[in-house]
Amino acid sequence: MANHPSSLCLINTSSFTFPYPVVEQVKPKKCNHRKTVEVKEPFASYSACQLFNKSPKRAGLSTSDLIFNGYMNIEEKGISRNGYSTRNDSFPDGFIDDGCSNTVPVTCYSLESLLDKQFVIEVLSYCSREECLELGRRYHALITKTAVCGDQFVTASLVNMYAKCGDIKSMVAVVKQMPYLDIASCNCLLAGYAKNALFDQAFSFFLKLDGIDVQPNHYTYSTMLAICGSLSAIDEGKQLHAQTMKLQYLSKTAVSNALLTMYIKCGMMEDAESVFEGLVQRNVISWTAIINGFKQHGDYEKPLRLVCLMREDGIDPNEYTFTVALASCASLRNSHMGYMFHAQVIKRGMALGDFVGTAIVDMYSGLGEIWEAKKQLKEMGKSASSVSWNAQIAGFFRNQKTEEAIEAFSQMVRNDAACDEFTYSSILKACSLLPSLATCEQIHSRIVKSKFESNVHVGSSLIEAYNKCGSWEDAERVFSQLTAADVVSWNSMIKAYSQNGRARKAIILFEKMVVEGIRPTNSTFLAVLSACSHSGLVQDGQKVFESMVKEYGILPEEAHYSCMVDLLGRAGKLEIALIFISNLPIKPTAPIWRPLFAACRCHSDLKMAEFISKQILELDPDDAAVYVTLSNMYAEAGLQADAEEQRKLMKMKEISKEPGCSWIEVYNKIYRFFSQNKSHSEMPKVYEKLKQLMQQIEDIGHTDNEKEDRVLYHSERLAVGFGLISLPAKNKFECSRTLEYA
Repeated sequence: MANHPSSLCLINTSSFTFPYPVVEQVKPKKCNHRKTVEVKEPFASYSACQLFNKSPKRAGLSTSDLIFNGYMNIEEKGISRNGYSTRNDSFPDGFIDDGCSNTVPVTCYSLESLLDKQFVIEVLSYCSREECLELGRRYHALITKTAVCGDQFVTASLVNMYAKCGDIKSMVAVVKQMPYLDIASCNCLLAGYAKNALFDQAFSFFLKLDGIDVQPNHYTYSTMLAICGSLSAIDEGKQLHAQTMKLQYLSKTAVSNALLTMYIKCGMMEDAESVFEGLVQRNVISWTAIINGFKQHGDYEKPLRLVCLMREDGIDPNEYTFTVALASCASLRNSHMGYMFHAQVIKRGMALGDFVGTAIVDMYSGLGEIWEAKKQLKEMGKSASSVSWNAQIAGFFRNQKTEEAIEAFSQMVRNDAACDEFTYSSILKACSLLPSLATCEQIHSRIVKSKFESNVHVGSSLIEAYNKCGSWEDAERVFSQLTAADVVSWNSMIKAYSQNGRARKAIILFEKMVVEGIRPTNSTFLAVLSACSHSGLVQDGQKVFESMVKEYGILPEEAHYSCMVDLLGRAGKLEIALIFISNLPIKPTAPIWRPLFAACRCHSDLKMAEFISKQILELDPDDAAVYVTLSNMYAEAGLQADAEEQRKLMKMKEISKEPGCSWIEVYNKIYRFFSQNKSHSEMPKVYEKLKQLMQQIEDIGHTDNEKEDRVLYHSERLAVGFGLISLPAKNKFECSRTLEYA
């Protein structure tokens, strides 16, 4: 009897009866190979595999190389899932043509070597590697009831093949038919469960090994440690660690690497580092695992040092190692190390590969060197995959290069690169930064053609984009088409109603969300409170705020407090808002004070504004908005000397405000305007139009105490003026802007 530890009690296995573990159905993977074998007379009664046998030109080639590479396009490495016509009655007559026109006439000499044990194992190995389930099934049927089918190595290969192809039911059926189990077959079964994420079944079967007198070997433990890592089952992992030490398996590289990875996935970096330091043999997998572990847990300095130590240890980094190193450089914004690693991958011929090439694009985007990223993608050429293009688009977005992101997306489409949900989500986020309804509609059209319109992630991004474009109706239509909207989608739609002045719709949708069993989040309440704030629904807002804590147990954050202050301030309840701030359970921050400061200007409460300005400047002395707003309030009150004093203080303290920027879409083209903008060729006409409007405003009794040049130079007014002179009088248009104070 095996002397290995058998007391490991991980999962209740009372319902487990060997060899029938509880099996969750996993959808088998389908073959996707394109090559078709055309069988010519007189060999039409033989199987396709048989017809490859005993070629006189196969000297120097292994059987599997001959079958699957020698007679087919090596670059394709494929064989279709066509049927096989054999003398066995279980096969259909003729071939099932998948519509592929690529055919290869072949010849064959005998049937007997088709049933050769080594040949069978190689064929099944090929099916496993290429995940060619249909071919594996047919070959299994061919060898059934033959002597070779009862061989333990062949059976283990069958188990492995079905596992790799995702056919768990067939995998278990093969195990059931085995006269006895050896450790190789058990390892294949465990690996099959692990590959298909059936971790409970794997644990149950592992715990039964002692009862069937099968001793786990080091491959068994490496598989089980990997499963513990996937489940973050640290307690069970430590028990397995103890067993591997007792059995002296830690000297096996597969076990030590699996143990190292398990601790990393469980977040136990100190234990992982201890295991790494104690490794007898460190290979590239060991080094890459620990390097990636530190990076995943937010330590970006250690990966860079470890890569250097790795090379000193005589281990050459592989593409995965370099990918982690490049990502760490981006996180640290360490351009020097980034250039060095880039040079190393060029020297090794890895730079144009999809994996490393994408990492280079991502690194330069993270460093803000967006044109270097663009250059890298260009060098990759047609070999650039969707992942590489996605990295480029996301990089432009991160660096607020919205128009460049849209152009990259257009180039990606022209290059026939397949767009996925990440592509559409990224480009729609870019559209949200530069609201262009025409562009958003074009992307929406492509999403529909690509059949991604019901994808919840794409749908949420599309709702957000339409929201930013001011088209809540389109956002509503997208939301209604989502088949399984998640909380992000609900939040996006509530936010769209909120930001487009549809507060009642936002509240109704919030109530519907609760009824349908979707639990609200912080973001949900923030969107609803914002809707109430902008529409003056004070009582509704207070009710929602109270339910947030009492009914859902969600503690308000700074943004929620700020929104409540805004709600009260907009409604003119300045004193109540001040009391609310005074009674907060946290120390008021500048973002909490600012909405009340803005409300003071709206309601012309200069005295309270002076008090609040002091509170804000104590927390944020360089807040230009305070000086500008206070200056404007003094000007409105006729206190020009005090207004100028605020401007002088800004100059003396060298405090500058970010120039306001507004934009408008005219005939599918975006036009930007900055404060004091005079560069546009139509500016004289714009200023003339604005002066006419200001005169009309004064004629109806409104007087603006700000100086005329300041009023006319507001970026949003420039955009409005341009829209008025560029579009027909009855046309509706929308302007977007960044926050500006002058």
